[in-house]
Amino acid sequence: MTETASRPGTTPATATLTAAQPQAVASGDATLAPPTWSWPASAPPPHPTKGGLVFDADADEPVSDSSSGPPYGEPLEADPTEVTIVAAITTPEKAVPKITSFGPAGKHRSTLAIVALSIVTLGVYSLVWHHRINREVGNFDTRMHVVPARSTVAVAIPWAIGWLVSVAGAVRIVLAVANVTLPFDPHFSVLQAYGLLAGGLLIPYLELLLAFSAIAIVMTLERVRIVEDRMGRTTDVQLRPARAILWMLLPIAGGLILMATMQRRLNRAWEDDMAAAPAVRPTMRAVPS
Repeated sequence: MTETASRPGTTPATATLTAAQPQAVASGDATLAPPTWSWPASAPPPHPTKGGLVFDADADEPVSDSSSGPPYGEPLEADPTEVTIVAAITTPEKAVPKITSFGPAGKHRSTLAIVALSIVTLGVYSLVWHHRINREVGNFDTRMHVVPARSTVAVAIPWAIGWLVSVAGAVRIVLAVANVTLPFDPHFSVLQAYGLLAGGLLIPYLELLLAFSAIAIVMTLERVRIVEDRMGRTTDVQLRPARAILWMLLPIAGGLILMATMQRRLNRAWEDDMAAAPAVRPTMRAVPS
């Protein structure tokens, strides 16, 4: 079957397909040449026929041709040399929207309580609090990649350095008062030791100076902002990490204010989530600690 189609202003391409076996096929008294399919043919017949049927491109149905083959309506004999070409058109599947469920809400905490506990424990509770809120936001939205232990270690290193400096100054003063002579030179005097007592007050600035510690704090602030975004709060009222971290520059109270700010926003987000959540929350995986 040959059909010629062309568009104005274009040159039709020619494709030729030959059967796999090139030898001639004997059919009765005649010998048939290997079949060849071409498009468009160089000299197409006016009415291509097969088995007594005329396939006209302009006709809706084939018409009978009494000159060859069986009459119209009778089954056609299978031609062993016939080559069938099947073209398949595939359409891309539509993407199915993903439905995401949120995990359990975090714990509601008093902002005054976490500030007081951080002061009494000399910052130990602040490290525990940092670990817990990172774990809670990670369990709430499992799409966030959160490693609470790694983030806590990053902020614990400057905390340890600050208090070690204060302890070294305090030991130097105590030994000087007790008239104990050190077997080695500490490379700082007793007067300088009094200045080292303020090492604990320098912890916020050490956290900003050490890149890994500053990144851990900024990422925690960003996770709080993401939780607010999940709760549908607009960007103009969401927490802004780049602005909030500037509280760390305020001596003594800056870090405590930052903690209270994060906890207050998390409390509001957990309250909104519990008000809109169903009675039974879906079970979500726990973030590795």
